[in-house]
Parts: sequence; C-alpha cells; structure tokens
Amino acid sequence: METRKKLQWTTVVAFAVTAWTWAGAENASAAVTAADIEASGTEQKMYVNASQDKEMFFGTATRSRKSGKVVFKVSSWNLYETGSNKRTEIDLSKLSNVKDNYIAVKTDDMEVPVIIRIPANDKVSSVRYNGAVQELEIKTGASKTSLKAAENYEWRTVYSNWQTPDENQKLTDGKASGVFGEFQFQGGTLYIRTPGEGLSKITETADATLKDCYDAGNTDRAVKVYDAPKLPGRETKLNIAKQANGPSVSVQYAAGTLTLPKLSEYRIVTVSGGSVTIPSGVIKNESVKRGVTVGGLLSDGSESGILEVRTEPNNSRKKCASKWTRIPLERPSVLETSGSDTLVSKPAAPADGVYKWGGGGIKNVTVLGDAGASGTKPVLVKADYQSTSKGYDIVITSTSSENYRVAVMDKEEKPGTSASAKTLKANSSLTLSGLKDGQVIYIRQDGNSRTKTWAGEYTKFGTVDLPKQENAN
Repeated sequence: METRKKLQWTTVVAFAVTAWTWAGAENASAAVTAADIEASGTEQKMYVNASQDKEMFFGTATRSRKSGKVVFKVSSWNLYETGSNKRTEIDLSKLSNVKDNYIAVKTDDMEVPVIIRIPANDKVSSVRYNGAVQELEIKTGASKTSLKAAENYEWRTVYSNWQTPDENQKLTDGKASGVFGEFQFQGGTLYIRTPGEGLSKITETADATLKDCYDAGNTDRAVKVYDAPKLPGRETKLNIAKQANGPSVSVQYAAGTLTLPKLSEYRIVTVSGGSVTIPSGVIKNESVKRGVTVGGLLSDGSESGILEVRTEPNNSRKKCASKWTRIPLERPSVLETSGSDTLVSKPAAPADGVYKWGGGGIKNVTVLGDAGASGTKPVLVKADYQSTSKGYDIVITSTSSENYRVAVMDKEEKPGTSASAKTLKANSSLTLSGLKDGQVIYIRQDGNSRTKTWAGEYTKFGTVDLPKQENAN
C-alpha cells in the first residue's frame, strides 16, 4: 500500500465548492459506504475496504455551525491508494484521545463524504496504589468531580509494550488486588490507561445533536455521522515505592538470644538434612520481644535455619512490608562429657584415726572434643580441687581454642539465659572460690558476636564434692 498527498489544492477547492464527484474520470472508483469501514481503538487504525484498486480520500473534519445548521468542513485531504488487497489502512495515532475527532472518507464519485466520529475518552484519570495490600484503584471521568470506577485498564513500564492484566488482575468496582508486587523490590515507574475499544464496523451515531448535519460548502447537502471505537484513554504515571530496608535485629550471641523489634513479622526458614523449608505464612510481633532463644526458634528440631524478620505492611500509609533481615541460626551445641560424677562418702571407720572423704564429683569428669584423624576424642576441659588457706577451690583448665562459660547452681538445674556465669578463656584456667558441697557446675561453649557464633547449650559438668577430713577423736 502506498500513501501520498496529491492534488491537494484541487481537492480542497472541490470540497469547499460543490464538486464532490469527478464522475466519468479515468481514475474514478466505486463509492464507499459505512459498511466498508471498520476501526480499532486498540490498534489506532481505520480500515476502508474498496471494490476496486483505486484512489481514496481521507481528511480530518471540523464541526461548526452555519446558517443555523451543524456542518462539517475538511480543509486538507490525504490521498490513499487501496493497493492490491483493495484495503486502505489509515493511521489514527496522532488524534487526541480526550476530545471528539471527526474523520471524513470519500472517493471521487461521492457527493459527500462519510463522517466518522471517534468519541472522546475520559479526560481525567485517577490512579492509586496501596503497596501494603498490593491494591490498584482506577477512576476515570470527564472531570475531577465526575470520576467513576474504571472497568478495565492496561499498563506498561517505561520501555515495555502495553500489557493486558490476566483474569486475577482485572478490575472489580475499579479495584484490582494482588498486582504489581514484582515492582516493589526495587520500585517501579508504570503508565496506566483505559484500553481502546476493539475492531468493529462503524455504526450510525445515536447522538441526537449529530442526526441533522450538512456539508459546510453546500448546506443543502446532508451528511451522515457514524461512530467508531474509542482510542485508548489518557496515560497516568504511577510510581511504586520500593521496599524499605529490613529492620535492625539485636542479637546477643554470647547469651544465645535475640530481640524481635516492634511491629515486625518473622518466619524461620529451616534447613535439615540438606532440605530447605520455607513457611507459607509469617508470625506477627506487635511489641518488642526480648530474650528469644535460638532453641525456641528452631522448635521443630531442625539443626539450623535462617530467621527472616521484616517490618509489617502499613495499610494506613499504603506501605508494603520491608525487605527481610536474615540471621543464620544454629541449634546450640551440646558438649560431650566423660567420667563419673560420683561423690565420695565418709568412711565407716578411719584406718589411721582420721576420717578423709570428698574430693569426688566434678574431679572425675572431663569435657571431650571431636575425634580427629586418630579417632580418639581429646580432653578439652578438666577440673581439680586446689587447697587454699580457707579451704578448697575448684580450678577448671582448658586446652581448647574456644572460650567457655561456666555457671554454678545451688542444685541440679540447667541455668537460664540470664544466669550469672564466668568465662573460661581458651587455653587457660578458671578458679572458682567459695563453693559449697552439692552445688552443680554447668559449662557451655561461649558465643562470639565477631564471628557470629551462637552460645552452646549448658551441659552439666559435675557436682561440687570438696575434700574433707575429721579426727576420730
């Protein structure tokens, strides 16, 4: 198909005077009727079917009043050739989509053209997005005071083609839920509009004001007005805010606990036997929650996992949830001990006139490490009694490269996270004084915030059984 302007001055004059027809001319073509014309607002095209491979005229018409009549005038015509398929394609993309456009189509042998109105689409569009619930709301209208819920929409990014929403993203009462979540990670700029109407034949207008219209050059010649599909609506820019960074989570590695922030949501991604499980929901935390233990978070028995914490969505501010703050979790390690925590009882009768007993319990217990290449588990920590001027202390000695925490309890009861404890540093000794018989000593691997190592679980090391002696007399 070839499009070209030709004899513009001749056609302008012809329309302005009376010569709508060049009957008998060598290039004469059959008249065009409304049945030959169809248009697509979606494609922004008009198509005219002809019975012969001849010439056709197309122009933008201006509506006005003359001698009390509604008249149409075309000041400039474009000449089209139908081509071998006898179908003329007319581009409508330059037309305004927010006002009525009038298009005139004719051939040489027509007295008056066919006038096609492309009705205006809504001039005003209101687009709102609630990131908290991923809800899109669209209203359109002729003015801000006449907005109503849109029935349909299409969207594009800055560089993409126009996209049609799928069934789950269509509007209901002007709203669509669960849309554009993919743009919240980094933020996005979208353009929204109501779509153009699809391809259809033009139809005689039902507008009463356009039922009695005439040619501006000859007000005795009536013209008929037809309606075509609407063009797409006005584009509205929509900026989608990106997620805020994840919240700060206070972690106490030495205590094996952490603090969950206020108005947060969290979940535990568990790792067990190489299998990763991501929960389908989240746990809401409305107030600051301190002293949360790793063991409590890994309550399903998993050996490790990842705590993911984010700020919850804010519906009133239309803000989506924040990014996830991720903290690796390891189930608290349990130390392995060897030996018997047996206490030494007072003998029935002294052999040399002096009762001697005690000095058992923790002295007979050691903490073992992992077996190396030799397959033998080394002794990492051991304890012994040391005589002082005031009685006996317990000296705990470590050959390990790790630090430990040691707690003394009045009875056999595992220390809590807030229990008082002392540090046994790597390759060093720790002296415990002022002890009493029957007290129980617990030990665990120390946590390290620098290396992000979690504190281990307290393990019973042994019972205090201080050495004693007493004369028989």
